[in-house]
Order: sequence, then structure tokens, then C-alpha cells
Amino acid sequence: MGYPAVLFGFHRVDLTCDNRLQMLSLSEVELDRALAAIRGHGYGDFFPEPPELSLLATNWAEIRAELVRVDLDLYEGYDVTFSFAPKSRLNLRRVALLHPYDLVFYTALVLAMRNGINAARLQLHEGRVFSYRADSAPPYMLYVDPPGYRDFTEVVKGRVNGAPDSYVGITDIADFYPRIYQHRLVNALQAACGSGMHGYIRVLEKMLSRFSENVSYGIPIGPPASRPLGEAILIDVDSTLLSYDVDFVRFTDDYVVFGKTPEDADYGIRVLGETLFMNHGLTLQTAKTRILKGTEYVERYLTTHSTKEEERRKLLDLVGDYDDPVSYEDMDEEHQREIDAMNLSEMLTDALAEGQNVDFKEVSFILGRLSALEKPELIPIVLSNLERLAPVAHSVAAFFKRFADMEERTREESAVAMLGPILENSKYASEYYSIWILSIFAGNPVWDHADSLLKIFRETRSDVVRRFAALALGASGTRAQVIHVKQYLQSASSLCRTAMMLASAKMGQDERKYLKQSLRLHDSFEKLCISN
Repeated sequence: MGYPAVLFGFHRVDLTCDNRLQMLSLSEVELDRALAAIRGHGYGDFFPEPPELSLLATNWAEIRAELVRVDLDLYEGYDVTFSFAPKSRLNLRRVALLHPYDLVFYTALVLAMRNGINAARLQLHEGRVFSYRADSAPPYMLYVDPPGYRDFTEVVKGRVNGAPDSYVGITDIADFYPRIYQHRLVNALQAACGSGMHGYIRVLEKMLSRFSENVSYGIPIGPPASRPLGEAILIDVDSTLLSYDVDFVRFTDDYVVFGKTPEDADYGIRVLGETLFMNHGLTLQTAKTRILKGTEYVERYLTTHSTKEEERRKLLDLVGDYDDPVSYEDMDEEHQREIDAMNLSEMLTDALAEGQNVDFKEVSFILGRLSALEKPELIPIVLSNLERLAPVAHSVAAFFKRFADMEERTREESAVAMLGPILENSKYASEYYSIWILSIFAGNPVWDHADSLLKIFRETRSDVVRRFAALALGASGTRAQVIHVKQYLQSASSLCRTAMMLASAKMGQDERKYLKQSLRLHDSFEKLCISN
């Protein structure tokens, strides 16, 4: 049986060869489930939801008919958009935004392996591992919550409060996702999923190598499909700990070890560190590894010493982990009532008044909650603290996006204040800050400032910032500004190109038609973007 040629990402994929030994294509059902998973879990963390997702969904029947014919053993895909996002107050991580076709294929492959991975893990009833489980997940979801981070912390609290004279070892894995060796991940997936998944694992390995720019380690940080892979790599580690009678619980890369004596806790941490290194070349985070007596753990993490601290700790406990915070909308009614009883405005003021020791998890959640309440009286405090709020620029963006009916003068002052650091190339206007601030202007044309957006588009040296400046011009600009983007098309990355093509909608119909002809596009998704 012969297959026609399909054009993807500037690479012509020939599907006519009948003599190849290996071939893997995905079914319509697998692709449908992948799209449903992307829409359910989100396109990815750390970046605003791309308008390309809506375009993908709207044209899904046409796109699926093309993707179903792709031989993934030959598929060369697209380049990855990378940026740096805050991991904590002092640490960064390199995060990835995938092209829609890459994300669909990546998600579909991991979704096909989901049940095998989940069955090979320590089981839910054992009460050990709480992260990204698929025990009751529908076929179109990668994992479900609960259980989640809150369940993990509740177990730790219960264990420590129940045995205050015991000892607790706390640690996590250093640079977990970026340091995962892909070959060892493949071994783990083969063992968990069996021979029926070898084709899926084979093409996944090729895809991961491309995502990591052809180095042998790392999985992309951001796409939800990476999370089950992170769990797969730790299957043998968790089992080894149990075989050595180590009493532990885990959420993603956070381990808590329990022991009757400090030597017991030390032993558990040592077995964990040795197993991680010997099996996967991974190491523990030295700065976060400590052993505490139960009473000391209670005093340090569970005891409050003032009313404000009690409210703060209660808030942080409700919010969840910095890496996986819980939104107000996702809380149950009881937890929502507890949040409603707090004076979040005062808490935000207090949190930002503490010099450099800003708790970004706390501030991020408060801003998100206050944005839902639409309290314009808080705008001045946010604007006056933009420098300290730069690491939580996603929450700043969420805050301002809720004020669609803001007074024109206030909106103008806010726009100037937020764009100022980007235009001035301020040292705190990171890519992360720029991306999220520009997303405000891309989301609603009432923010205007097209000339400033064009200046950012032209002068930035960052491809990812140029992408979001192009999207902002597409919303707020006119033909006079947008016409300048076409000269950057040939040298841009895949997702920067699609952003510019979407922005070209502000050009005249004939002008856009000529641009499309002059580019001689072969890529199916780019054709949709420039015709949208």
C-alpha cells in the first residue's frame, strides 16, 4: 500500500516507500484523545494559551485527516520555542512551547502509554505516591486530581503529628526534568508498557531527542504530557526504597522520608540518593535536603506564631505547591469559604512590603484571587511593585485581563507602566515578564499602544518576545504597523512565523493573498494561519 507525500515544518515527508521495516501512524481515535487531553489539561504551563490552539480545534477534521497519514518514524517536526521561567525566588528553569502538531503527537504517544505507566507504579492504595495518577482517568486525560499535592501534604502532616518524636527527611531531585536520561526513560517505558508499545516508545525517543536539540537527556518542561514520563522514570526508585524498608511518600520529585531515629531518616535519604545516581544519573538537591525531628518539623512548618502568619500558612496550604498551585475555581466550597474569610488585600500589601523576601506562591495566588474579585483599588499597588512582581508576571497579566471596563485614564497609565520596562530594556524585564505583559495587549485591542508594540517587535533580540509582540500587534495594531512584520518571516522560528501570519489579518485581502503566494507555503498549518 502506498502513501502520499505530506509536508510538515519545511520538511517533505515521503510516505510512498513500501520497503521500510518500521512505520508508526496514529489512529483518528488516538489523535482525538490527544486533542481532548490538551484542551483538558491546557496547552502547557508557563506560556499564555496560544491562539493556534483555537485554530487547531476549529480546523480539526481537516488537520486530523492529514495527521493520521503521517509516519512518525519519518516525521521531522518543528523547532521548539524555549524561554526561562522562575522556579523560585532565585532559580530558573528552561521551559518549552511546542508547535501544535508536535504537541498533538507527543500527547498522543504518552496517552497511549498512560495505563502501562500507571500499572507499574506503586499503587494508590499504598499511600506512597500522589502525583499525576491515572487510576480513574477517562481515556482522554493523562491524569486526574485528586490525588494531588494537598493529599501529599496532608499525609505528611498526619504522620508527623501522630509521631512527634520521630524524624523526617526532606529532599527533592535537582533539575529533575532537564537531567532525565532519555535512554533510561526508554528502558523504564519498555519495562512498564510491554512489547505492544515498542513502536510508540521508539518514535517518542526520536521526538524527545529533537525536543532536547539532539542531546541525550531532558524532557520538555511545560507540556502536561511530560508529567507521566517523569513518573515513569521513578518507578524503579520507589520500588527500591520499599525493598530496603524505607518509609517514604512522594509528589513528583519531592520526597519525605520517615524514621524512628535520625539514623533511620539518614539511611532513607542515602538509599534514595544512591539509587537515583546509580539508576539514572540524578542527584538530590543539597540545599533542600535536611533531617528534622518531628517536633522541629511541626514547629518550623506547622506552627504559627502570629495571626498574620497563621493566615499566611493557611493560605499557602490551601494554594498548594509553587509548581502546581490550586486555583480558587478548582477548590471545593469549604476551602473557598476559608479563602473568602481572609483579607487578601491586606495580605498582598504585607507580602509586598517585606523587601526581597517575597513569597511568590502567596503573591501569585492572591493576585489571581483578587483579579476574580475585580478590585481596581489594588491597581496602584501592583503597578508600583512591578519589579518585584516580575517573577509572577503570569498573575499580573491575569489581574489586568479581568479589567476590561477599566477607566481609560487608568488603562493608559497601566499600559505605560507595564510596557516601560520592556521598551527601556530594563534588567528585570525578562522574557517571562515580557511574554505575559504582551499577552495582555494580545488579548484585548482596547489596550492599544500599537506603536510601542511595533518598537518592541523590531528591537527585541528574543524570538519568543517577538512572537508575542506580533500577536499583540495582531490585536491592537493597524495595517500601518502590521505590514512591517512580513520582512521578519523568513528568519523566524515556526511559532514566531505563525504569530506573524495571524497578525497579517490586519493587512488588505489582496495584499495578504500576495504575501501567501510569495512565501510559497508548503506547511499545512501555516496555510491555515495566513488564511484565517
